[in-house]
Amino acid sequence: MAQRVGRRALLQSTAVGIAGLAGCTTFGDQSTSQTPKFIDLTAINLHDAPHTAHVRLELDGETVYRESKQMAASELDHSRGAVFSEYPTTAEPYVLSAWRDDRPETDARTLDFASFDTECLAVQLMIGTYGRNVETPRLAIYYGFNCSASS
Repeated sequence: MAQRVGRRALLQSTAVGIAGLAGCTTFGDQSTSQTPKFIDLTAINLHDAPHTAHVRLELDGETVYRESKQMAASELDHSRGAVFSEYPTTAEPYVLSAWRDDRPETDARTLDFASFDTECLAVQLMIGTYGRNVETPRLAIYYGFNCSASS
């Protein structure tokens, strides 16, 4: 005959288990941080006008990669994109800067790889209209940590 476990007992054991896991991750050796490997860099244009995405990658204040990609205007249900290539992929504390064609480089958005403690980092730039201002396109930097994408 199967043993019935009360709701309260189940919740208490789950809470203890979660607290135990949190303790393992919180109190582990935090001195071994890692800088992520750069595994992917793409851009998507969601705007109904063509745009160019500009990217600069710096290491210790020196530019190690610079590239621009043109993207056609997005059409109904079809966004346009570009794939960047030949950027450095080693695990280094890069600073990525990105801006769109009609903005000066001084207005670039940045992403500091040193602020992440993960094995890998994938970056996607998106140009489109967000929020209340639907007339003026903006550039946003999205990132992810799916290391299996680089396999």
